[in-house]
Amino acid sequence: MLQHLFKIALRNFYKNKFYSAINIICLALGICFCLFTTIYISQEYAINKDLKNSDNQFVLKTKWRKQDMGPDITVISMLAKGLKDEYPHVVSNYYRYNPVTNIVSAGDRFFQEDIAIGDTTLVDMYGFKTLYGDPKKAFQNNSSAVITETLAKKLFNTSNAIGKTLSIQTTVAGKKQDFMVSAVLEDITQNSVTGIIGTGYSVFVPFTGNEYFGGGDFSTTWENLGVLGFVELQAGKTEADLQRSIDQIIRKNSPDFIWKNLTATPFRVSDYHLKDNNGALSKMIMILSMIAILVLLMVVINFINITIGRSSSRLKEIALKKTFGSGKSLILRQFLVESFVLSFVAMIISLLIYQAVKPLLSGILEVDFPSVWNLAPLQWLALAIITPGISVIAGIYPALTLSNTRLTNAVKGKLDQAKGSVSLQRVLLITQFTLAIVVFICAVNISNQVKYLFSKDLGYSRDQLLVVTALPKQWDSAGVARMETIKHEMKELPGVSAASIAFDVPDAVPFGKWEVLAPKSSSADGQITLSLANADEDYAKTIGLKMVQGNFFEHSKEGIVLNEAAVRQLGEPTESIIGTKIKTIAGGEGIPVTGVVKDFNYSSMQEKIAPMGFLHLNTSNTYRFLVIKLATADITRNLDAVRNKWKEMSPNTPFNYSFMDEKFAALYKTELQLQKASNLATVLNFAIVFLGIIGVVAFMLQKRMKEIAVRKVLGAGAVDIIYMFLKEYAGLIALSSLIAWPIAYVASERMLQQFAYRTNQAASSYLGAFTLVAVLSFVLVTLQCLRTASANPITKLKAD
Repeated sequence: MLQHLFKIALRNFYKNKFYSAINIICLALGICFCLFTTIYISQEYAINKDLKNSDNQFVLKTKWRKQDMGPDITVISMLAKGLKDEYPHVVSNYYRYNPVTNIVSAGDRFFQEDIAIGDTTLVDMYGFKTLYGDPKKAFQNNSSAVITETLAKKLFNTSNAIGKTLSIQTTVAGKKQDFMVSAVLEDITQNSVTGIIGTGYSVFVPFTGNEYFGGGDFSTTWENLGVLGFVELQAGKTEADLQRSIDQIIRKNSPDFIWKNLTATPFRVSDYHLKDNNGALSKMIMILSMIAILVLLMVVINFINITIGRSSSRLKEIALKKTFGSGKSLILRQFLVESFVLSFVAMIISLLIYQAVKPLLSGILEVDFPSVWNLAPLQWLALAIITPGISVIAGIYPALTLSNTRLTNAVKGKLDQAKGSVSLQRVLLITQFTLAIVVFICAVNISNQVKYLFSKDLGYSRDQLLVVTALPKQWDSAGVARMETIKHEMKELPGVSAASIAFDVPDAVPFGKWEVLAPKSSSADGQITLSLANADEDYAKTIGLKMVQGNFFEHSKEGIVLNEAAVRQLGEPTESIIGTKIKTIAGGEGIPVTGVVKDFNYSSMQEKIAPMGFLHLNTSNTYRFLVIKLATADITRNLDAVRNKWKEMSPNTPFNYSFMDEKFAALYKTELQLQKASNLATVLNFAIVFLGIIGVVAFMLQKRMKEIAVRKVLGAGAVDIIYMFLKEYAGLIALSSLIAWPIAYVASERMLQQFAYRTNQAASSYLGAFTLVAVLSFVLVTLQCLRTASANPITKLKAD
């Protein structure tokens, strides 16, 4: 019986191949988009899959009570270890590390690498796969290093680097520290521990005995806030238990000015990347999921429209089946089998489409989508659920409608309740138009917001701004002098207009923090948190900061330069702030204000500009970047000149750089992905909607064939017939727009509210959506009606 139904399904597919092809294309597009969405979501949720017990592990973040921004990723150095030592019934394990970047070498080979100076609990706590060495004792002593397989091959030409020696450049007077490789890890996949503030780390060395900073073991203090801290809870303990332990231990061990002004909060490691950056990735997943559901809804509506629209040719077939004894259930099964066959063919085609557009979607979402033959079992399972699910949902209504048609009407080729069927078609079409308009308007508003982010005056100039990693990092007066020599040599190049040495560039909130008091206040009520950056006297000129008062260390390297937000919160007039001394909550005489810069965005525009201050580079002798402003005449030639000068001045250090434009774009990676994905969804939705119009118009033309013929006999022309249909569709589109506009407005407002600085919604996007849908719909309706309106009316009047 089932074999017979399949044969009938294939025969009907061939008989109505044009409309079957439309159904298959729509189904294939829907299945393909859902497959991409499923894989994207599964990969994002699997980012921490290689971490052992990640659901029971937490990253600790701190926030100053008077701070306007979100919590900082760095915490009190002793916090994680102290929790394990003093609350072992709550915390079972911990890991801390200080993220640094410097030169790692072996013999005549040297590379810039991300280095984690941390605890020796790394491998045991996270279960990273050890290729060589003892995973239970990855660090054999304080001079041991654990490295990744890729670095082992780069340094030693072999994966098995056990017992080999590497050197790490320290920040102390050109000194290198040697470490013996005691374990080699399989390359670590993306996760929220080693990749929490970057792409990942390749070298892991112990805190104890480490000479990188030359100032002893900073991991044992309750006053330093320079490490990343992670803890793992004992079985049965909750996040609330951990929070209570954190509050108690900070108050017990840290100085008064810290525990009275600082809070620490745990965030679960397993879903940290989804909630970081104001939940941007979580919102991206939610929006993509909603788009996938809308696409499936469009596909289902199309299937119903086209199937019902072509039903007249099937009614006599149904009548014959009923005459010869076929029951409703058999006819129902026949139509569901046909729906399944179409869905199965669509699934095969969707896999071909998937393989063809995989590079495009990989570029849009920055995800490495697997090839068809490398899909995971769960992804095949998703296909196995989606395909029959769509076939049942899309096919059940037409199957029930056609199988329940009374024999007398079926013989005449008429559906029962034809008027109701027409009404359903119109309702479904209004739904499609509404969804398409909503998606279009939201996509336009997302694009406008992204354009606004990239066109807004940031308060500094990122154009042609080259950011070079300043290596080696020798953090003393001699090291700064050496970098100043390189800077001055760079400034002499014809293609360089300015250069500066700095610890921070405007791609993130600076790690440095000061708790300061307003000049006229000595209580906590007048306290503000000041983000602190270090830079030399050429920084403002190089990146284009605008001075409001005073100067940027041009006359003296003493004092502090504030932004306007800091001056406002300190409660002092900008014109009289110069010379005023700012005191920290830790005490002291204070530091005079020597300049005020105009507010500028130094992190994502999802956050408001918060108080910030600059200290001169020489106050700490620490630096990370050489920032170079290139002339715009010939970027390639100017970049080559800078590279050659670097090799001449610093021959034993790599030349690693990025452009500020790239760093700025990285801040809005998710927004750019969402913009591209929403544009793609808009095109896909419109394609499905307009394919659906073909089915609806076909249905309408079939039902009104004799009416059209009579009108023509009475003198109506083709233009009159087309106008009759266009008038009806104009009403449907107008009604759809009235429904869609408030929905789109609310949805767009919710998306835009996550930005502290945002564009306003434009009426043009709403009018544009109406115009685009109307014009394309009218073109399709006209083409559909033209053939029928031009046909011989006598032939149509003779038809049953």
